[in-house]
Amino acid sequence: MDDLLLRGGIVAGQPRDIAIRDDRIRQIAPRIETEATETLDVRTKLVLPGFVESHIHPDKAFIADRAPGLQSGGPTPQTIVAELKKTFTVDDIRQRASRALKIALRHGCTAMRAYVEIDTYVELRGVEALLQVQQEWDGIVDLQLVAFAQEGIQHDDVTCDLLREGLRMGLPTLGGCPYMDKDQTGHIDWFFETAAAFGARLDFHADSSDDPAMLTCDYIAEQTIAHGMQGQVTLGHLSTLDMLEPTHRADVIAKLHEAGVHAMSLPATESHVKGRNDARHTWRGVTRIGELREAGLNVSLSTNNIVNPFTPYGHPDLLRQALVAAMTAHLGNPEQMAWLLDLVTVNPARALGLSDYGLDEGCRADLVVLDAATPAQAITEQAEKLWVCKDGRIVVRNSRTTEFM
Repeated sequence: MDDLLLRGGIVAGQPRDIAIRDDRIRQIAPRIETEATETLDVRTKLVLPGFVESHIHPDKAFIADRAPGLQSGGPTPQTIVAELKKTFTVDDIRQRASRALKIALRHGCTAMRAYVEIDTYVELRGVEALLQVQQEWDGIVDLQLVAFAQEGIQHDDVTCDLLREGLRMGLPTLGGCPYMDKDQTGHIDWFFETAAAFGARLDFHADSSDDPAMLTCDYIAEQTIAHGMQGQVTLGHLSTLDMLEPTHRADVIAKLHEAGVHAMSLPATESHVKGRNDARHTWRGVTRIGELREAGLNVSLSTNNIVNPFTPYGHPDLLRQALVAAMTAHLGNPEQMAWLLDLVTVNPARALGLSDYGLDEGCRADLVVLDAATPAQAITEQAEKLWVCKDGRIVVRNSRTTEFM
């Protein structure tokens, strides 16, 4: 007997039954006749592997009410949040981060890579809090943690040691932010050297500026190849690509492809933060998602910030991020929306190195069932996530009702 049977869901455009046993997808077929402990009628409903948040900051979620919003010529969100971090406690971070995970799960997320800021302001309190959250949510949301240097590493003689300690505490990935330091190449070199010493993956916030002279992703690609880390390096933002001349941009993208880096786009945050001080143009700052994908890069979308000065309306709902990307990156044609949901499922799973992930027989049964028949309908209508399954267990049921009088 199977544990769970989904009847008639839309899988790769075709109606299929999905049988789940012992946390795994046992069989996918047009019709499965075995009995199951529980059967769900999901006819005409789109079935996807669980959503994957690949670039998100739960340690600084839900703090928008603690500071004024952004204004042209005012302090940057980095400056505002740096001051707020001084007041963070372990329990404060833990509660806010857990709240973020709960909302993400409600919206179909079964795996997440989260940044834990480590610096002289918050020290290792975020690490302690997120390790607690990771344990609390074990078996419900797979949470990867990144030891992240949001404030850079060249402003004091403490942060580098704190980052190393974060890795020793069990964080498997090291996160850099070159644009926060004056010597960007020196910053990048330290991260590659430290990652090599600890056997860690790398995840950079890179190229958030509208100044082409600040470009660093090409250097990161060169160092990725030099250190033999193809497939182990992730780049978030990549906004500066949007400011390059087409020929230059094509050359840089080709180098990124050669290095096998994973690209993360964060359209909601870019749209809120970018272009505030230019009286002539309102730059949106969203990277060239379509061009990166066409060049063969593994491209993903993620929420990034949740109700803080970087994105006051940020919400960990990847279906919403797909809609924002469609709007801001000129990806709203039907044929484009047909692949946009790959950017919140299989692509980020690959970037995070998730094993046994997907909608195939033998994969872990991490699934989300949407109240739509196609990706385009799901994005356009912002369809409800009717059921969320983790390891074959239903962990969330949602409903949305309408009554016309």
